Amino acid sequence: MKIRLEYSKFIKIEKYASDSIIEVPDKCTVRELLIFLGLPVYLQKAVYTVVNDQPSWNSTVLKENDAVNLHRLLGGG
Repeated sequence: MKIRLEYSKFIKIEKYASDSIIEVPDKCTVRELLIFLGLPVYLQKAVYTVVNDQPSWNSTVLKENDAVNLHRLLGGG
């Protein structure tokens, strides 16, 4: 199944450029996507995921042509 992947400049994914159409396994969840992309565990815990402009959870099941945006949570003060 194909999805559109976008991510912020604070996330580095070697295999795919931001704003790419990528092929992922059918019934892939957000959690499985993060693993599929090769994100380290520490980064998986610091990513905010939006699917089709809606906040999503790790258990969200992706569908064909979904637009997935990954944003890194940053702190400061």
